[in-house]
Amino acid sequence: MIFSLAHKRLAAQRLSRTLGILTIYTALAGCAGFDPYNLIGRHGLPAELADNALGTPQATLSRDQRQAVFTQVWHTIDERYYDPQFNGADWHAALEKYRPLVLHASDDQAFWETLNGMTGELGDSHTRVESPREVADRRRHAGQSLGLALEVIDNRLAVTAVNGEADAWWAGVRPGMIVRDIAGEDALHAWQRFLNGSRDASTQRARQRHAAAKFNRSVPEAGVAMTFERADGTRFSATLKRRLVKSPPQVLARILPSGFGYVRFSNFLPSLSVRVFAALHEFRDAPGIVIDLRNNTGGSLFMARDLADAFFNDEVLLSRQLTRTGAPVSLAWGMVEVIKSEYRTTVKRDAFRGRVVILANASSASASEYFGAVMQELGRASVIGEATCGCLMAFLDYTNLPGGGALAYSEVAFTTAKGKRIEGGGVLPDRPVPLTLGDLQQSRDRALEEAVELLRSETGKKK
Repeated sequence: MIFSLAHKRLAAQRLSRTLGILTIYTALAGCAGFDPYNLIGRHGLPAELADNALGTPQATLSRDQRQAVFTQVWHTIDERYYDPQFNGADWHAALEKYRPLVLHASDDQAFWETLNGMTGELGDSHTRVESPREVADRRRHAGQSLGLALEVIDNRLAVTAVNGEADAWWAGVRPGMIVRDIAGEDALHAWQRFLNGSRDASTQRARQRHAAAKFNRSVPEAGVAMTFERADGTRFSATLKRRLVKSPPQVLARILPSGFGYVRFSNFLPSLSVRVFAALHEFRDAPGIVIDLRNNTGGSLFMARDLADAFFNDEVLLSRQLTRTGAPVSLAWGMVEVIKSEYRTTVKRDAFRGRVVILANASSASASEYFGAVMQELGRASVIGEATCGCLMAFLDYTNLPGGGALAYSEVAFTTAKGKRIEGGGVLPDRPVPLTLGDLQQSRDRALEEAVELLRSETGKKK
């Protein structure tokens, strides 16, 4: 989960309105008491200046440049990570372990991946290093990929989704097919190798996500030969190449044939909030709403908190926030609290009072988990589907690194009102609905079916 509500330009404007004239807080930015979290350094620049601050990515980093990046990453985490015990990791041992590996990496890609591997020692999915290419891809909501989502189901590597822009789609690959081999190697063996070679993370579910990313990065320019098996047992092979696959933020909202509202959105991003809240307003008279957070990877803490607000007409405690010092994240010697120690709902007379069901899966992460956890714990929603990622932390924005890379490091942890930590465990569904090969092959959404049936039983609405 990220603190940033929108573009760096918007953050600068908000800070400017809060604290007065921009030049005043810029002059004070170097004062640790004024800006102990370096919020201004990461948020206060206009967009074009922030982008230029990255510099042109170096074609090849020199040894001195590698040393500078390594030193900045290690010291920043050492000084600012939310947990001074580093989740039980020996951070000083990581310094000695990874310094020679980083400095002698075979190429720049290996350098960035090894550095990211060092942050994996913390067992925290939010703390990570991105290469210059990953930074560029993130900013344009795209990435070099085969366009395949893969998951082990019933001890077989199955295709769970295919992007329509990818080679795989045009080769005839569809959800529910089994991958039999990858570059001549048994698919399950190959997948396990990528899993074993991926960096550590918050949960095994999070490691699977890292393994998928590592698999995509490993595909050579010439592509990779893969063999697929259809539901009828027939097989075919195709050589697939990585393509630039776009995944722009999206919102889908409609009234289902059952009469219940349905909202699905890809991320907790400020650019989507107007459409999401407009949909909730449109569905205010519906007896129930399904909020589909499957594959929603999170985003803004404040959007997640505001979304929870929309379902309560009284004040209740949502969560407590944990920081390294135990104090709220603040500016101006504590006069301006950016992230509070506690969050409560605000009284809303027009809050939605119908029943709510949340759909979740292993790729529901961060802000999705925050919203799901607080709604479930307070009895305001039932969760249907699969256990979520278990990746609920927050950072206050990316830190730019020499050579064009970026560092994210966890600065805030969360507990629910009852003290439950979601990081490392995830949100467990009230009604588990595992993904099956049969459902994929039939394009059947059993979790949504269960959600509609539950809403019918709770509202007395007939078919």
